[in-house]
Amino acid sequence: MDVPPIDQQTRRDVGGAAEATGFGSVHWAVREGDPRGAEQTIGLAVFDAGKGNVEHTHPNCEEVVYVLEGAVEHTLGDQRTILRAGDLIVVPRGVPHRLRNPGGAPARAYIVFSAPDRRFEPTGR
Repeated sequence: MDVPPIDQQTRRDVGGAAEATGFGSVHWAVREGDPRGAEQTIGLAVFDAGKGNVEHTHPNCEEVVYVLEGAVEHTLGDQRTILRAGDLIVVPRGVPHRLRNPGGAPARAYIVFSAPDRRFEPTGR
């Protein structure tokens, strides 16, 4: 087995170089080609107070959302639940869903996808 250099496989200060989004920010810690050979997509997402993403699907992977801080409202099809710190949800491939922070403070969550090239397709709803 070819073992890559440990420094190429290590991510430090995850969340430090976040990408701005319409709901807050995401720091993509792992995704296709970074590190080389990655088989997942992993991000640290911050959902600003009152903000959320649009309903969407991931046709090529499942998603796991693990809430680290705050609370978020998560939909799965027509169902709805509140996730708090320590809760997680598994979103099956192709199922419409969205996440929104109904609170007055930012919420933080790890988002993990079962493919390195996760696709995001808005549903238009």
